[in-house]
Amino acid sequence: MKHLRTAAATSTPSRIGIEPRRSSHSGNAMSSTSRVYTFFSVHERLFLPVHRLLRDRYGIDSFAGTVWGHDQASFLGENDIDYDPLVVFTRDILEPSRGAVPNLDFLREREERYGVSIHRMIWSERHLLEGRSYDQVLSITERAFRVVEDAFERFEPGFLFSEDVGCLMSYIHYTVAKGKGVPFWRIGSARMKGLLSVYSAGPQEWNFTKDKLAAIRERGLSEEERDTAASFIRTFRERPERPTGMRTRDRLPVADRGDIERLAQFSERYRTDRKNPTLTSPTSALRQRALRLARNRASKALDYFERPVPGEKYVLYPIHLQPEASTLVQAPYYLDQAALVEDISKSLPVGCRLYVKEHVSNRGRRPLAFYKRLRETFGVRLLGPDEDTWTLIKDAATVAVITGTVGWEGLLFGKPVVTFGNVFYNECSLTHKAGRVPKDDWHQVFRHAIFEHEHDEERLLEFVAAIQATSRPGFLKNPNTFPAVMEPENVERITDALAWGAGLRRIDQ
Repeated sequence: MKHLRTAAATSTPSRIGIEPRRSSHSGNAMSSTSRVYTFFSVHERLFLPVHRLLRDRYGIDSFAGTVWGHDQASFLGENDIDYDPLVVFTRDILEPSRGAVPNLDFLREREERYGVSIHRMIWSERHLLEGRSYDQVLSITERAFRVVEDAFERFEPGFLFSEDVGCLMSYIHYTVAKGKGVPFWRIGSARMKGLLSVYSAGPQEWNFTKDKLAAIRERGLSEEERDTAASFIRTFRERPERPTGMRTRDRLPVADRGDIERLAQFSERYRTDRKNPTLTSPTSALRQRALRLARNRASKALDYFERPVPGEKYVLYPIHLQPEASTLVQAPYYLDQAALVEDISKSLPVGCRLYVKEHVSNRGRRPLAFYKRLRETFGVRLLGPDEDTWTLIKDAATVAVITGTVGWEGLLFGKPVVTFGNVFYNECSLTHKAGRVPKDDWHQVFRHAIFEHEHDEERLLEFVAAIQATSRPGFLKNPNTFPAVMEPENVERITDALAWGAGLRRIDQ
């Protein structure tokens, strides 16, 4: 294994102890953009070849980053990119914070310095809260801020790179980078097949798309822009497609070959670092699958789901998959979806029912008590995951979502859409943003959406054209679940998309 310089714990209270940067460029001027810091999340196998291309194609010569566990660090250490430093969460943050008393003055100062709510940031975490006390979580958070700040100070990154903000650690990286004026480039799905969004503003704030949309509105659509956008909308309305990977996630077999292979892979990784919060023990994984199967069968046997009633006026609310960044980060005040359904029901005009449809990927994930509460909510019809979503959208008086893809599909079908969270298509002027007004005004929001909304195809064309003009080819998913993301052509596309956003120039042409 090649030498891998990593962050290390220290007994010295005044500093974090990340080893000084080792550089083979001593005495030479170095462009800041040649230094890339990556929050790997669960994408180390994908981001490694991206880094190779950044090195060979765009001249990036220094890399650093943060991983969750030793399994990821070991994988990166066996390859040809030297990450200096490489922060390992379980060793450099989790272990040193064990038993520590949180420094509340430090955390209060960080809230003031960065203009953030640390409690809100903590609520974005899906792995670290369970089984830990308030003080334990604050100690982890304090340590994470110290380690990330120290790593940035020593490495001096030109920019950061990751997927979107989706947990406490990525939130801290984003917050510190923003506070230091370091661009944090993120890549994700553009919600159009085969296209990537690239952005550096807040979570799900597509700054390139926003700027392009403003320019298009000022000058009007070109003929080419109009034709391309109209073609996409027309094709979607004639032959809508599920988002990438949905066919994989909506199945719930007892086990297939892919499940068995992934279980073996995860078991090996879990043995490498049992404290990695993104990994689950094989026993827990099997128990969770058994529980999902039992719940799925019980919901069918108890006939919990209804069917749509022909001719009935309704608002469609699709249940969101949780835990996901789409609610944890983009809509943290709407995590209790049963409570939100009740509030929507209170806000609808008389004679309008609320159709609540289960997500295809939620089969067996929720306790039956959740469905019982929804069924008992006044005005609600609870629909199963197999109901045709697109038919429901087309027949709905309005679509109401927190941040979900069904809201985007509703816009494409020309339906009024009410949103509660922060989502990219809020930039489209056709959305009704209930999350930006008091709950006492929701009744008026829904009345306006249901009875007064006028679809403007020109506005939709402008928004679609802005996305198309600021997106790049490729797709990004977890390579453990979607191995096609590792195809060399797609890796090149991801790299070129990042380089396009960060303004890098090729050196190999």
